[in-house]
Amino acid sequence: MVIAVATMLRLAVAALLPLGEDEAYAIGIARQFSLSYYDHPPLHFWLVGGWAKLWGDESVWLLRLPFVALAALSSWLIFGLTRRLFGDPAAVWAVVLFNVAPVFGVAHGTLVLPDGPLLAASLGVAVVLARIVSVDDGSPQLGRWALAGGLAGLALLSKYHGVLLVAGVLGFLMTTRHRRWLATPGPWLAAAIAAVMFTPVIAWNWQNDWASFAFQAGRGDGDGFKLLGLVQSLTGQAAYLVPWFLVALAIVWVRALLGGPKREGRWLLACLATLPIVIFTALTLRNPGLPHWPMPGWLFVLPLLGEALAGLRSWLRAASRAVVALTAVAVVGLVGLGIAQARWGVLDLQPDPTALLQPWDELKGQLEARGLPADGRTFIASRNWRRAGQLNTLFGKDVPVLCLCRDGKHFAYANPPANYAGWTGILIDVPGALRDSEPLTGWFASLTPAEDVSLTKAGKVMYGLVLRVGTGFRP
Repeated sequence: MVIAVATMLRLAVAALLPLGEDEAYAIGIARQFSLSYYDHPPLHFWLVGGWAKLWGDESVWLLRLPFVALAALSSWLIFGLTRRLFGDPAAVWAVVLFNVAPVFGVAHGTLVLPDGPLLAASLGVAVVLARIVSVDDGSPQLGRWALAGGLAGLALLSKYHGVLLVAGVLGFLMTTRHRRWLATPGPWLAAAIAAVMFTPVIAWNWQNDWASFAFQAGRGDGDGFKLLGLVQSLTGQAAYLVPWFLVALAIVWVRALLGGPKREGRWLLACLATLPIVIFTALTLRNPGLPHWPMPGWLFVLPLLGEALAGLRSWLRAASRAVVALTAVAVVGLVGLGIAQARWGVLDLQPDPTALLQPWDELKGQLEARGLPADGRTFIASRNWRRAGQLNTLFGKDVPVLCLCRDGKHFAYANPPANYAGWTGILIDVPGALRDSEPLTGWFASLTPAEDVSLTKAGKVMYGLVLRVGTGFRP
C-alpha cells in the first residue's frame, strides 16, 4: 500500500513539475550516445536517451517514468532488506521513511538524475549480500555473487559513489566472521563482473585524457579549513531528509558503529553507510559541496531507524507514527505548493524561489518571430552549461547547441565549438553574460545589440534573458 500510494503521488509530480536544470542537461546530452560522460558515468544518460528513442517522444512526464519505476523498486528492495535483517515491523517503518524523506521520495524518486539508478542498484547489492551471509551454509553461492557483481556494476555505471559501495562491502567482509568468503571464488567473481561492466567509463576516460576522473577528483580541492561549508552541508542534508529524521538517523548510525561487528545486521548497514556520509560531509570543510552527495550513505541508515522505531514502547511508536504522518502531509503539501507556484505563480513572491523551474518553451515563439535560425549554418549557444542544457532540450534536435564557457561539462565533447567555425551564433543568456562584449567580440566578426527574450509567468518576468546574434564565429 505504501509503495502504491507513493508511486501514484510520484506520477503526479512527474506529470506536473516543470523541467529542472539538471534534468534538461541530461535529456539533451543523452541524445548522443557515448561510452561515458564528462560529469557522470553513463547509466542514467543511456536510460533516458534509450527511453526517448523507444517512444520517439521527449515529453518530460514520459522520460521521468523509468525513474518513478526505479523508486518503486527501491522501496520494495529496502523493505526486503530491512525485513531480512530486522523483521516485518522494522521493514514497514523503513519503506515509509524512504518515501517520506523528500530527497528519496521526491527528488531521487522522480527526477531524471543519476541517483535513482544508483539507489536501486545499491540496495540490490545489499539485499543479495544479506542473503549470502544469512545462508552461509558452506556452498559457494556463485550465482548470488554473480548477481551482486552485476548490481555493483550498475551502481558503478550510475555514479562514482559505486566505488564506496564496493569498499563498504569489502569492509564488512574483512571485519566479520564472513572474511572467509574472501578465500573463495564468489567475491572475486563479483568484483570481476563489476569491473568488466565499468569498462565503458574507463575507455571513455582513456580516450579523453581522464577528464571525468580529473573533474570528480578536483571537487575535493580547497584552500583551507572552512567551517561554514560544513554548516551549509549539514543544513542542506537536514532539509533533504527533514531535520528530525536526520537527527534520529545520526543517532542510530552512531549506535551501529559503536556496537561493532557483533550485531551483524547493524554492522552491514553501518559499513555501507559510513564512507559516503563521512567523506562527502568532510569534503565541505575544504571545498563547497552539495548536500545530496552523502545521501547514498543515509539510505542505508533508514533500516536502522526502522528497527529502532519498531522496538519502541507502544506510546512512543504511536507518537512516532503521528510525527511521520504529519511530516508526510507537510512534504506532500509543500511539493504541491511548489508545483503550483512553478507552473502558475499562485503566490506573489519576489524573488520567486521556483524561478529556475520556469519552462523555456516560449523562446521558440520569440525566435520564430525574429526569423531565427535563418539558415542551416546557425547554432544556439549560452555561456553557462545549465542554461545551455535548457536550450539543448528545447532546440537541440534541430539546431546545434553549444556552451561557450570554461565549464561546459559534456557540451565540450558533444558539440565542440571548433566544428562550427564561420557559423552564425544565436546567443541566449542572462543579461550580465551577454552585455559585456569584450569576450564575445573575439568569437564573432559582428554582434547585434542585446534584445530582451525574458521568460514570463502570469504576466511577470520570471527569468531575465537577452539574445544577441553573432556572425562569423571564430572558435
